[in-house]
Amino acid sequence: MKRREHAVALTIVLLSTLVAFLPVLRNDFVNWDDPDVIVDNQELGGPNVVRWAFTTTVIGHYQPIAWLVWSAVKSRFGVSAPAFHAVSLAAHLVNALLVYIVAWRLTSFTSLKPRQRLIAATVASIVFAVHPVRVEAVAWASALPYELSLALLLFSLLAYIRSADDNRQSTIHNKSAIRNPQSAMWVTLSFLSYVASLLARASAIGFAVVLLLLDVYPLRRRDNTQRLLLEKVPFLVAGIAAAVAESRAREMATLQEVSLGARVTMAVAAPFAYVGRTVWPVRLTPLDPLPIAPAIDWVPLVLAAMAFVAISAIAWRLRRLSPAVGVGWAAYVVLLAPVAGLTPSGLQATADRYMYVPGVIVAILLGATVARLRLSPRVSAICAAIAIAAIATLGVLTRRQTEWWHDSITLWTRAVALDPRNDIATYNLAIALAAAGREPEAIARYEETLRLVPDHTLARRDLTRLRAAEAEREGGRLADAGRFEEANAQYSRALTLDSTRSHARAARGMVLLQLGRVKEAGTDLQIAYDAGDRDAAVLNALAFVLMQTGRTADAIAILEDGVSRYPDDQNIARNLRALELRTKN
Repeated sequence: MKRREHAVALTIVLLSTLVAFLPVLRNDFVNWDDPDVIVDNQELGGPNVVRWAFTTTVIGHYQPIAWLVWSAVKSRFGVSAPAFHAVSLAAHLVNALLVYIVAWRLTSFTSLKPRQRLIAATVASIVFAVHPVRVEAVAWASALPYELSLALLLFSLLAYIRSADDNRQSTIHNKSAIRNPQSAMWVTLSFLSYVASLLARASAIGFAVVLLLLDVYPLRRRDNTQRLLLEKVPFLVAGIAAAVAESRAREMATLQEVSLGARVTMAVAAPFAYVGRTVWPVRLTPLDPLPIAPAIDWVPLVLAAMAFVAISAIAWRLRRLSPAVGVGWAAYVVLLAPVAGLTPSGLQATADRYMYVPGVIVAILLGATVARLRLSPRVSAICAAIAIAAIATLGVLTRRQTEWWHDSITLWTRAVALDPRNDIATYNLAIALAAAGREPEAIARYEETLRLVPDHTLARRDLTRLRAAEAEREGGRLADAGRFEEANAQYSRALTLDSTRSHARAARGMVLLQLGRVKEAGTDLQIAYDAGDRDAAVLNALAFVLMQTGRTADAIAILEDGVSRYPDDQNIARNLRALELRTKN
């Protein structure tokens, strides 16, 4: 196969991917992990970031390499959303290239001819890269670890394939199963790359099993079985160590929170849920939440279990005629198993980013299947047109899905539109609306969240604060209009909702002073002053009240504080001089 043909194929893949995901460069950060991971993370770019990266379990994951990459980006570009999104897009483009190379190398061990291998690699890489299910991993800045982990995993796989190829060549030339000395070097490189992948994110804990499956097909390794098993021991140990580190970092849901029946339901149904999204990638939600009250669901559990058994039986029956079916199915399940739902953590039942690594298996199987089709020229032309249309459709869907991640309001509005009962989405949308100054809409979303989850403590707290702020603003409007009794009522309402609002307390004190209720005004003004409110008007008013109640010395102290803070304020200076003069006389 000529290099020119590879170059053309890769150009098509990379350009298609770039066009589909280009809107990500205009996206902002979202209020889903991004603040803790990147925006407000003071450790990134700090002097002790290396030590911190290898010891922290922030956000419930052990991912030191990902932290170091983020730190490097922040050190170079600052907290720039386009820069972080550009890194994510670049990592995805690298993975698209690596999927192409892996598919090309794996098919070299099959009966496919060079032209068929080119088709298989092209289809696999473009389906993987342009599919809407990849959007979450690419468009969400905090999901970069999945991309880094896959890139390092694919490097590991390529090194392992090279080892198998060296052994195959040795067997061909020496007509014996003598191990090529270079094979050990490639296996070592594969292992080190796998460890790095786990340090980016433990997204392929069962990789040792996948390598054993590849030994069966398509590598068809002739090595001694014991040697093959021993070769996988380091990979297995690394995977177990990563699983332990990840389990200690995560806050796993208890059986009281998510019952065993609910876990089994999710785990058995997960492989088919992700395949369903792959086949029909529409209405992809940014967040598929756990049910408010997770429980066993017999219908999907039984149907999924029957389908699982049926596919496994078919794969076993076809193990000689079409071993790729069994190997692909088993590898897909092994890679998906850790995130299928048996050990739930976080708030999601399923997530598109969990398909980022297993999706490679599906893409390569699809590419190989397409390459094996034997069609007449006319039918081939029709199928090619259909394939181009399908890929174009995927690209359009991906581009649209990427735009949903533009900002927090857009993201969660989409999630709520897809599922109005998604309490996580309604809550995060409320937070985003409040941050944007759209308080009435935020209040409505907080109320919606509380209708879904009445004991949602955070939503109730935030709603109370927003209502208090709303009452305080209304009090200010009424006070400016001279409607002091009504303003006092609104300020009182604000303080009933949130007694920590020192500005509302000071404002009520000023209003009470206007109403002639000096003693009550003094109480509010003193509390506000003690809480740190040093507004010039508050200082003047408090000094006046103190003077009226005979506490002249305290009034002078307050005004002296005001002069030091506001040396240009003529009212404070004049009042201080008058009070000092009165005291002397």
